[in-house]
Amino acid sequence: MPETPASSDAERPIGRFITEKVLPVWDEMNTFERLRVHSHAVPAALTRSRVRTHRFPEHWAAYLYNGKIAGGQYGRLTSLVSSQAAEACTSKWLTRQYMEAAGLPVPEYHSFSSDQRDDALVIVRQPGQDWVLRPDAARHGQGVTLHLTEEDFPEAWKQATEARPAGSDPTHQILLEPFHDALPLRIFVVGSRVAAAAVRVPLFVVGDGVSTVDQLLEASFAHRQQHVLLRRTLPEISAELLSRRAPRLSDVPADGTLHVLSDDGGLHRGGLPYDATDIVCEELKQLAVGAAESVPGLAAAAVDLLTPELSSAEGAVVLDTDAWASLLMHRYPAFGSPRPVALALAELIRLRAEHWERVTLPAAMAPSAGSGEDD
Repeated sequence: MPETPASSDAERPIGRFITEKVLPVWDEMNTFERLRVHSHAVPAALTRSRVRTHRFPEHWAAYLYNGKIAGGQYGRLTSLVSSQAAEACTSKWLTRQYMEAAGLPVPEYHSFSSDQRDDALVIVRQPGQDWVLRPDAARHGQGVTLHLTEEDFPEAWKQATEARPAGSDPTHQILLEPFHDALPLRIFVVGSRVAAAAVRVPLFVVGDGVSTVDQLLEASFAHRQQHVLLRRTLPEISAELLSRRAPRLSDVPADGTLHVLSDDGGLHRGGLPYDATDIVCEELKQLAVGAAESVPGLAAAAVDLLTPELSSAEGAVVLDTDAWASLLMHRYPAFGSPRPVALALAELIRLRAEHWERVTLPAAMAPSAGSGEDD
């Protein structure tokens, strides 16, 4: 791919990141031939920390340390997440309530029940604003519509209402918020420390003046075959992958022109995880830690942020906390260093097992200096 594309997309925060960080190392994409899935990675890391995993049917497991139960997991959810935190993480609205109470920056948003369609439409009709519609409880980007218009609204509202998880309230919340043109950043927090950070680079192409968007995507996807995680998550090339602002599959982009085809950086939408752990500023890391700590009992979670740049937290907002987030994008990034988040989880589980059951004396009962007690 060319290294110096020029287009309006190239001037956006994500476009500048692609131009400055991704394209110069495009031919150096990481090569991973084998993949250890999330459900196996954590038990393997626990074994290294001398914690055994006893599996039960239907995704349940118990952690054993020195013959005692030290925690457990169900699917991706571990005992580092309390019941209260797990409940909070099923609702973007509730999570944002916790974060707002902690004084953290979140997007301005309007919240509607699914029977308040007309009220939401009144706001969408207001001129001069680019909107995002997202269901409160859905995950993996289901039911989310970016760059919402009045014309798109009926279908977008239908998708948002249908995206609610089985068993949830039929009148569940739907959030309407301004679109932030910023870098989509995911930071995985374990305890009070950042274990990994990655920019979720959305689908893009750089024109050569000859090839169609379809052909450019085919070449891009062929290049990704060397990477096992990207290979397993490659979507089918179709018009549904592209945002309404993107060129069509049959269009021929001008030579050197960058086109960001989607604003969704998810792997199943053609996104690329770029490890940014060493280049994210400390202020953004602390913002992510604060977001996790704002939810009671949330000791391990991915925090999704939007930020204009990685060197400053100015203008950044926290979108969500995800207690069920996969570790794979951090362990198998397309670019940058692999981050062993599973080891960080295992170490915190072991530390809890070692220290939480110990009896400690209140300060008033502890021996004072010079009391004759052995040091």
